[in-house]
Amino acid sequence: MKKYLHAVFMLFLTAACAPQLPADLDIIPLSFVFSGDSCRIRVQDLFYAEDYRTLSFREHPHLDTDLSEDNTLLSLHADKDFSGYTTLRFEYNKDLYDMPVKVTRRQDVRFRYAADSSVNRVTVFGNFNFWDRDQLPLERSSSGAFVLTVPFEPGRYEYLFSVDGREILDPANPDSVPNGLGGYNSSLKVLPEFEGTRPFLTPAAYTASGRSLKLQYHILSNDYTDALSEYEVIALADNRRVRNAGIRIRGKLLELRLPRKTAENSRRIRLVWSGENTSSNLSELFLEEGVPAGNEGTFRWQDAIIYSLMPDRFFDGDPSNNDPVPDARLAERVNFRGGDLQGVIHKIDEGYFNDLGVNTLWILPFMKNTPKAQRETPPPHRMFSAYHGYWPVAPREVDPHFGTLGIARSMVKAAHKRDIRVLMDFVSNHVHEDHPYFREHPEWFGTYELPNGRKNLRLFDEYRLTTWFESYLPSFDYPGAPAAVDTMVSDAVWWLKHLDLDGFRHDAVKHVPHLFWRSLTREIRREFPNSDIYQIGETFGDHALVNAYISNGQLSAQFNFNLYWPARYAFATENASFRPLADEMDRVMDTYGQLHLMANLMDSHDQPRYPAYLEGDLAWGEDAAEAGWERRIEIDDPLTYDKIGMYMTYMMTIPGPPVIYYGDEIGMTGAADPDNRRMMRWRTTARQRELRKYIAELASLRSMHSALRYGDYITLRADEQVYAYLRSDFNERILVLIHRDGAPRHVTVELPDALNVLKLECLNAVPAVRPDPLNPSVFHIRADAYTGYVFKVLCGGS
Repeated sequence: MKKYLHAVFMLFLTAACAPQLPADLDIIPLSFVFSGDSCRIRVQDLFYAEDYRTLSFREHPHLDTDLSEDNTLLSLHADKDFSGYTTLRFEYNKDLYDMPVKVTRRQDVRFRYAADSSVNRVTVFGNFNFWDRDQLPLERSSSGAFVLTVPFEPGRYEYLFSVDGREILDPANPDSVPNGLGGYNSSLKVLPEFEGTRPFLTPAAYTASGRSLKLQYHILSNDYTDALSEYEVIALADNRRVRNAGIRIRGKLLELRLPRKTAENSRRIRLVWSGENTSSNLSELFLEEGVPAGNEGTFRWQDAIIYSLMPDRFFDGDPSNNDPVPDARLAERVNFRGGDLQGVIHKIDEGYFNDLGVNTLWILPFMKNTPKAQRETPPPHRMFSAYHGYWPVAPREVDPHFGTLGIARSMVKAAHKRDIRVLMDFVSNHVHEDHPYFREHPEWFGTYELPNGRKNLRLFDEYRLTTWFESYLPSFDYPGAPAAVDTMVSDAVWWLKHLDLDGFRHDAVKHVPHLFWRSLTREIRREFPNSDIYQIGETFGDHALVNAYISNGQLSAQFNFNLYWPARYAFATENASFRPLADEMDRVMDTYGQLHLMANLMDSHDQPRYPAYLEGDLAWGEDAAEAGWERRIEIDDPLTYDKIGMYMTYMMTIPGPPVIYYGDEIGMTGAADPDNRRMMRWRTTARQRELRKYIAELASLRSMHSALRYGDYITLRADEQVYAYLRSDFNERILVLIHRDGAPRHVTVELPDALNVLKLECLNAVPAVRPDPLNPSVFHIRADAYTGYVFKVLCGGS
């Protein structure tokens, strides 16, 4: 029995949110808990319902459960000796369902700081505790050093020491990474209990007949030596346990047979092997009419290719609304520059976005903002205008600099006519002090004055849910003001209805309490029961914090900043290893799943543009915002365009929707805000047009190849010059090779023997490729400098 519980093949067959039967629920997401620890889960985050009065959970040999009196809060506790995947059965409205759970064993890490007797207090803080400087104090040991042992989930982390209030790197740790704010953090890698290569399940082939759907998976070579049993199977169909699933294991091939009716009534399959101290990847696929989904059929948000633009900085389609703030203290770069929603319509009608391969627009805020210039409270106290849209003064009006409500409707209508979806940037954390909500209901907002006399200004980690971004931007106190929650939720739903929007990008998500996001999503589900409204958030923090906002009851996804940091550093730094990026990719897949909707970036309106680091115009440890004010930052090296194309090859071929920030497609550069928000350049050079054409080709490849949108991911090589990975679904297999070296050279890539690879067919270039005469799984590729290649992998025998 113990072996059965610890070594398990798990198959999750789940359905889409649109139910086939009235009793069907949302997809029950994978829940996480640590061995010997507890967690609390809002039932709304598992599945949407008007009430949960009939909900009850069955007993489990390794999980203890407890429901709150109103059945809306589940407390889950895992035995200290158990780890791995399992399912928890529950009853709702007289039907039985099964909830997937992953139990992870943490590893102890000992922090040590050597100090003399003059040091009184040392704490450690990092992205593992929301950068709380007081939560984890070290204790002085008999040796005189300060020490503390902290349990960690396997992964990479960043941290600092606070020594009598002074924040420093760990002097005993030589590894550090840029923190994105002009400094560095110490870097820590925590290894899992099983340090070898774990089993990897990847699609091989499928056969659909009138009676069944047969799916075959390769079990790729690994360091786990115990036999894998075909009897240790758990199957779920539409969140329900399926008995006697047809599983066979023959050598390195796993075969699953599903009755045809089961396949036709299911929308998603998830498959994972879980052993005594490790597990495989969790393999997932969509089903469309009973077979693995490909390039035809239903649009899913995994298909999105997003273009992010700031209306004021994109295109001036209506010069009559140009009205910069008449204040001599304002630099031109922080005043209104004339872009508007009519300009966006012009580019939609022109076919600019379709030609680029974009199918989703993220429009930064265009609600009415203050017309005044305001002084930044922290030094150096520069003046700014509200050109960016994040200082709202009215809840349901379009800013006159950008147009009217009618023009906004026309923009969305024009986009939909060209099969382009539109996301509106919604600000829920704060308003401007001139907003009627603050003037009429000051009790809805938190206090700017802290009890200790400090100003609650930009204390983003210390007072995460109450801090003000500026002295004139009051932050909502949602827990203390239910009327504010209701009002802001009503405003958001109003925008969705009146503009026929497809979703939201939400600002400053971690600074807004969960109760707001659950209230908003509950109302969206009520008002739009048959629509897949996409909500993506912005959160800077560790995976636990980011993932806490992603569920059926809150947001669809967030921006993948934890992957963005190591990607930007690896691609822009000569001789930096791609290994940290590959490790982080594995953690992203384990945390959010193969079919996640976490969006990937090269640039954004809040971050320095990638070319500024490529050109050496920015140093990793400097204040990037001040650099933009102090010196000229432009592209001088033609190779920079090749390096941008290299990064874009990566971003367009990894799991999760890619985001093109306006100007990325022509290589615009800049430091941090506001230098990264220059006017879009429409008069371009030949080299810029060449880059734009290449990015459009990459977007087309992503749209044409389902493996790039739905496929699994496995790293084949990650070192100082080469990053190679494989994406596979049941339709095809794609190899991506990134060559970050300043000179052409031969690159060797070894593919798994079990795949029986016959040929590599390049989809975006014509490099010389030859198989190794002694090992048919090894290929030698003549790679140009700073290039990314996308190959279709042709295999035999599968």
